[in-house]
Amino acid sequence: MKKTVLLILAGACAALAAGCRKTERPSKMSSGLEVDQTRPAAEWLKREPVRLLSDYVRIDTTTESRGEKAGAEFLKDFFDCAGIENEIVCPAPGRCNLLARLPGKSRQGALLLLNHIDVAESSPKSWLEAQPFEAKIKNGFLYGRGTYDMKSLALAQALAMRRLRERGIVPRSDILFLAEADEEETQTWGSRWLLEHRPEWFAGVTNVLNEGGINEIVLRDVRYWGIETIQVGYAVAELESEDRAALEELSRRFSKANGPVVEPDPHVVLGFDMLANHLASPLTDPLRHLDRVRRDRQELDILPDRYASFLEARMHWIGPFPYPDARSHVQRAYVIVSVPPGLDPHPYIDPVLKALGPEVKIVRESFGGPAGASPYPTPLTEMLKRVAEAYTPGVPFGPMPTFGGYTTSVLFRQKGYATYGYSPIAMNITDAARRHGNDERVFLRDYLRGVDMYCDALEEFALVP
Repeated sequence: MKKTVLLILAGACAALAAGCRKTERPSKMSSGLEVDQTRPAAEWLKREPVRLLSDYVRIDTTTESRGEKAGAEFLKDFFDCAGIENEIVCPAPGRCNLLARLPGKSRQGALLLLNHIDVAESSPKSWLEAQPFEAKIKNGFLYGRGTYDMKSLALAQALAMRRLRERGIVPRSDILFLAEADEEETQTWGSRWLLEHRPEWFAGVTNVLNEGGINEIVLRDVRYWGIETIQVGYAVAELESEDRAALEELSRRFSKANGPVVEPDPHVVLGFDMLANHLASPLTDPLRHLDRVRRDRQELDILPDRYASFLEARMHWIGPFPYPDARSHVQRAYVIVSVPPGLDPHPYIDPVLKALGPEVKIVRESFGGPAGASPYPTPLTEMLKRVAEAYTPGVPFGPMPTFGGYTTSVLFRQKGYATYGYSPIAMNITDAARRHGNDERVFLRDYLRGVDMYCDALEEFALVP
């Protein structure tokens, strides 16, 4: 495909003032779980962050059907109205990124706020409580594909930048915002392309804040704040065949990934020790004694992939299952390889792909490459910790390894940028499981608090030397 680049430079905010919504002073809302769950949608929509999220979720930015252009234009309107310089960059038709910059006193030490516009695929027939792009508000939740992954976090970043602009605060260094394309699929047209073709845009960047932060709430109380400093190496292939038996045979033949057992990264040790306080007792002891577990094959074998893959390579299969709905005779399956940080996932998934017969084809494949770690603690992570403590005194905060997926933090770490997964939008385990599943949703009270936390964190970054 011939690559084309579309650059849409931001116009003056005054030229678009007629289309900009006035920022209102938020009225104080009574709190309490019962009040939140019974609050009418019209009352929630009086809050600008909720209106913005509702509008953004209604834009279908699924990679295969729409692309990111409409989502990028939505964000461009926001930044134009805020008077923040921005541009849209489309490396391929419809595959668009939005870049924005709030100039500081120096370009050195700049902070990049990273998010993605595209959303995972969804099957409307499987959604029971709402439709994927309806943005329905029910029982205090806003439903829709991308509500959590990751349009809510993107808006928290954007609103935090705008607040600095409105208050006339010139940050100590530049603050950049990148809403990227193609994060959910092949990672071809987003950060990977920009780092290669627009490296000058990242000049001066020292730290990157992306998705990946893990937190957990029980009865709406936050139990811990996990900042992602490291993730497993990741590779995935989606396979298709009319012969279900062929896919089942592959999954039996390659049920395990044979590789060395490695010493756990210090960030993994710290994170698992913090996590052990919040898990069922059978996992508490193993997660606090990883050195013992990695030397005991029997104990390592029973450790779930989400923890064991930081010690050895693990292979996981999903399916086969009928897909898509219109061709139920066709079967699909996913093979996923997770390897400890520093290892390349290619040698573990390549034998599977080389063993495919003519009856099995590859629909898509994605490789993250070796995953590294970002330093911890740092002045930036300590600042985020202070903000979290101000909102939730006494709640633990620390590094939390990411398993089960891939974020483009890996690409920035490979280029030497200190990159962290951070989310102040708290979520319980049940809702976290919906992020790529059915009836994805975010609890609006937690979203609004997350916006406030991000605004405070960014203001502290801007003002504190």
